[in-house]
Amino acid sequence: MPNPTKLLTTKELPGITGLSTSWFEKARIYGYGPKYLKIGSGKVLYRPDDIECWLAAQECDPEGDRDE
Repeated sequence: MPNPTKLLTTKELPGITGLSTSWFEKARIYGYGPKYLKIGSGKVLYRPDDIECWLAAQECDPEGDRDE
């Protein structure tokens, strides 16, 4: 059996993203955060790859909005 990827809890995300656990809880409700898994009776977990992809999608180019 392959070694499964360690899944992250909501409590671990602030150390990675700088955002609070309550931010992620609201993001799940309103649908603007990263993808997540709901396991069993509602335990919420995140794949590290999904967090990385979501963070990359938040990247802004400071020169991208300039009219030249």
